[in-house]
Amino acid sequence: MGVYTMELPTVNEPLNIKNKIKSVRRSICGENNDADCDRIAVWSFNDLPKYLWTAWSQELKGHGYTWQKFLKVLKLSTGDIVLWAIKDSITWNSLIERIKYLLVTYKGEK
Repeated sequence: MGVYTMELPTVNEPLNIKNKIKSVRRSICGENNDADCDRIAVWSFNDLPKYLWTAWSQELKGHGYTWQKFLKVLKLSTGDIVLWAIKDSITWNSLIERIKYLLVTYKGEK
C-alpha cells in the first residue's frame, strides 16, 4: 500500500485571524489560564476553518471531504491551534503541517 498524499495550496499566515482569536480570548476570560476559554476562543466565528476551507476546498472535495468532515478533522487540531494562536509556541508552518497530516490520515472518505 502506497503513501497517501494530498497536495494543498500554500496559505499565508492569517495574522488578522490570530489577533482576533487572541482578542476573543481576552474578552471572555481575561488573563485566566483556562483550556475551555482557549477552545471557545479558537472556535468562535469559525474564521480559521473558513480561511482554510476557502483555500483548500477544491482539493479536499476531490479527496471526499465535505465542510462538515473537514470541521470534524480540524477539531482534532484544537490544541495545536491554541498553541499557534494564543500561546505563540508553534509556528504557522508547523500548525499547517500538523493539520495536513490529520487530513491525510482521515482522507475524507465516507
